[in-house]
Amino acid sequence: MSLLLFGIIAGEHLNPIDSDLRRIQSEGLTALVKVSDAELNRESSAVIAYGDQIMRIHQQTTLIPARYGSLLADEQEVTKHLIDHAAHYHTLLAKLDDCEEVGIRMTLPESENEADAPQASGQAYLLARKNVYSVPELAAQQETLINHTLAGLYRDHRATLSLFNGQRTYLLSYLVPRATLIQFKTGYFDLAASLGGNATLSGPWPPYNFSE
Repeated sequence: MSLLLFGIIAGEHLNPIDSDLRRIQSEGLTALVKVSDAELNRESSAVIAYGDQIMRIHQQTTLIPARYGSLLADEQEVTKHLIDHAAHYHTLLAKLDDCEEVGIRMTLPESENEADAPQASGQAYLLARKNVYSVPELAAQQETLINHTLAGLYRDHRATLSLFNGQRTYLLSYLVPRATLIQFKTGYFDLAASLGGNATLSGPWPPYNFSE
């Protein structure tokens, strides 16, 4: 048996969390864990249930959420983990305090020659691969516009290129204080028309992209 980590909260949080979670405390921190088989259930229903439980905890208190699959051997290993990372976790909890994550996902056009790049010349192939991992100029301009327009309404910002449903996308993640969440969304929707319809807003979510 192993312990599946759901996340880290401040140790002084006394209100009830989910009753099926164990609390392991050290260094003013609390790890929320649940007994799990060493061979983790990878079915979609298990992953969804894990995400739903993370959301419930996030709605009750400031949480550093763990990704599904964070397994620790036993209580001793969990305690050691808290001790080893205490300074980082305290800093992170202060940063995440009373915040939500909001995402803006931009759909990107396919890179030229991307489909047949393996059959092209070596130079053309390398150029095509570079294009795949580069932010198009238009997306970069839109990111600058969004950041400038919504400045002061978010605490931090991350940007990542990825594939989503088989489509190249540019995901902008924002750490937004709950006090400015409505203003942030309103500001985005006021701006949306100028983005050309290639961007979609999602969230609020637990702050997964700001928890490392």
